[in-house]
Amino acid sequence: MKKFNTLTSSLAIALSCAFTAHAQSEVLPFIPEQFGGEITPQIVGGGPANTANWQFYTQILNSNGTTAFCGGSYIGDGYVLTAAHCVSSKSARFIDVKVAGFRLGGTDGDRIGVVEKYVHPQYNRSTLNYDIALLKLERSPTQGQAVRLASGSLSQYARSGDLLSVAGLGRLSEGGSRPSFIQEVDVPLVSDAVCNQSGGNYANVGSVAFCAGYPQGQKDSCSGDSGGPIVINHGGEIVQLGTVSWGIGCARPNQYGVYADVAALSGWIDEIKFGGGSSNLVYQQNQTLADFGLYEVVSHRFTIRNTGNQAAALNTVSVSGSGATSGLVVTANNCSNTTLNSNASCSVNVEFTAQAAGTASVTFEFTEAGSTTRHIGTVSAKASSTPVCAGSWDENTVYRSPDRVTYQGKIYEARWWTLGERPSSAQVWKEVGSDPSCK
Repeated sequence: MKKFNTLTSSLAIALSCAFTAHAQSEVLPFIPEQFGGEITPQIVGGGPANTANWQFYTQILNSNGTTAFCGGSYIGDGYVLTAAHCVSSKSARFIDVKVAGFRLGGTDGDRIGVVEKYVHPQYNRSTLNYDIALLKLERSPTQGQAVRLASGSLSQYARSGDLLSVAGLGRLSEGGSRPSFIQEVDVPLVSDAVCNQSGGNYANVGSVAFCAGYPQGQKDSCSGDSGGPIVINHGGEIVQLGTVSWGIGCARPNQYGVYADVAALSGWIDEIKFGGGSSNLVYQQNQTLADFGLYEVVSHRFTIRNTGNQAAALNTVSVSGSGATSGLVVTANNCSNTTLNSNASCSVNVEFTAQAAGTASVTFEFTEAGSTTRHIGTVSAKASSTPVCAGSWDENTVYRSPDRVTYQGKIYEARWWTLGERPSSAQVWKEVGSDPSCK
């Protein structure tokens, strides 16, 4: 095989076998039915890697294990890039990485814990589209060095037929053994049109993934190489073009390795890396509502807005009550398990009351797909046994902007159509003055 210093493009190997994941004591990636359970990533047909050219190579391990189950790459600023299928089902605290670790089960490299995991919100377990994830490390590594990631488009770096280099610690043949030392292999970039001709899921490759390999097979990535880097020598600089994603078997004829397209996904990577992992989801974390009387029904709307440039996928939104809260009901919820496009919003509407005096609180909680960060918002209101002055507001009247009402000593203007929404709700009403006659 070509040595790494001939790098034009040689990482496809780690990908063609990337989804027949090795069946050992490692965490196995999900294998979709349509792949027939034969998708495996690891290096086949290559040779020992020149580690000087792979100082960014990173092993992904269980926190209590010593054998890597996937590969990755150190991309600087305390982040490692890998495949989503490698880590999507694991909590960050159960994952370790080993930067510049070149021996399987060895003591080389810098082993570091993971504090946060980000899986691309559009990652699809069935099709393996958007198969990338970022791992935020608890500290920066003391060994190795960061790799430059492709941006813009793949065509800026390589054309069909250019050799790409891929490296990993995956199987040396389909169903075979794993090496003790990192391997590398060179494989040519394959056009989407040629890749699509292989049929099945290959027919859908493109836009966020690309193929590499030979029509006759022989060289490829294989089980255990998933998440590892495929790179090219671009003007004397090593640039990562993709990560090992999947392939049918390892090095089979016309069954190319498939890689997540780093350039096409660079926007999301930069948003996480340089945005400190911010999800760009905006919501009111703490809000105090107006006092209310016992058995009086209070309505409230929790709103979540995506202010980022990328879509955000939300998991289930849960709602719970505490304190004097009773009779809590979710009357509408279009946030759970939904994807918010840029500048889009969703809401969760609740109603509650109180049967005893005290502070009633309602909390909503959710996580974003690919992250374990808990987002929490809380509203609270004091339930009083003494009558509360409602002023001119009537819960059975429909108000529209710019209708005004008085409520508990304040004047409110409706922002839009509303019925039964208490004037203390900032989403619906705007406070515009005071009315001392009703306190």
